[in-house]
Amino acid sequence: MHSRNLAGIMKKSIFIQITSYHDYELEKTIKDAINKSSGETELVFGVHSIFYQDNLWIEPVKQIHNVKLIESKAPDNIGMGLGRSISHSLYSGEDYYFQIDAHSRFDLNWDIFLINEIKAHKANGFEKPLITQYPKPFWYEGDIEKTRDNEEVVTQFYWKYRDRFKNNRTPMQGTTLNPKGNKFSISVSGGSIFTEGEFLKPNNLIFADGEEIFIAARAYTHGYDMFVPSKMFMFHLYYRDEGKNKRRTVYSDWPQQTDYLGKISSDEIKLVLTGDGLVGDGRLGNSRYLWEYGKFAGLDFVNGEIINNYYEF
Repeated sequence: MHSRNLAGIMKKSIFIQITSYHDYELEKTIKDAINKSSGETELVFGVHSIFYQDNLWIEPVKQIHNVKLIESKAPDNIGMGLGRSISHSLYSGEDYYFQIDAHSRFDLNWDIFLINEIKAHKANGFEKPLITQYPKPFWYEGDIEKTRDNEEVVTQFYWKYRDRFKNNRTPMQGTTLNPKGNKFSISVSGGSIFTEGEFLKPNNLIFADGEEIFIAARAYTHGYDMFVPSKMFMFHLYYRDEGKNKRRTVYSDWPQQTDYLGKISSDEIKLVLTGDGLVGDGRLGNSRYLWEYGKFAGLDFVNGEIINNYYEF
């Protein structure tokens, strides 16, 4: 999908994949992505919105140009994997793919920045670069959105909860300041994944916990190289005060369903991320082995051991 700018040059297109659970930030997120973009790209939004009881609040989203929207009434289609898979189905050949959360904000010209990051890595010989990081925070003071002026680039490390990884192969990710000279990320942030062409179709069985390490292992074994960006470029509402921000959560609304689906998800992750795992749709690729990803990330998937408590670049 392409359009032309005023000079008649074909614009590059970006598919923006969003799944949300009754998230009142969705409209603001889409509009901010548009308003902060360069105008030199065509943005196409593939949105799956799950609503709790009423969906009247979603009407303004339907009026935004280039929004493809699928709606579900909870508890139908809850879970990150299934929700993102539905959003993913709206991809139609765009040049770039951007997975984000429904409560995001952006720096000016974020789109050109990310495209240039991809181009730079490809020029250095990386065939399938992927840009990912935990975004810097924004928050509300009253009705005013607030951010800090300066944010340094961060990257992932794994907390010391070794039993958690031993039992279910899902390490707890944290963030640390990116070491000087480092360009690689050992995992992904589910709310910020940017790459060229169509990204991997999500696995419908993945509910929430462990989604990021699962995506990272899949991406690495499918031949992607994961990079931190050279600068922070977007924001995320981390909902430290859920009542104030009026956020519904699937966990509180549907506790029995989330327990049941969470167990299915945990079993799928452990099954795939044990030993050399399983190759196939929704699972690992055959461009690299799982043990190669483990060596890179400091994780022993066979024995369920965290080799490094944090990644030493």
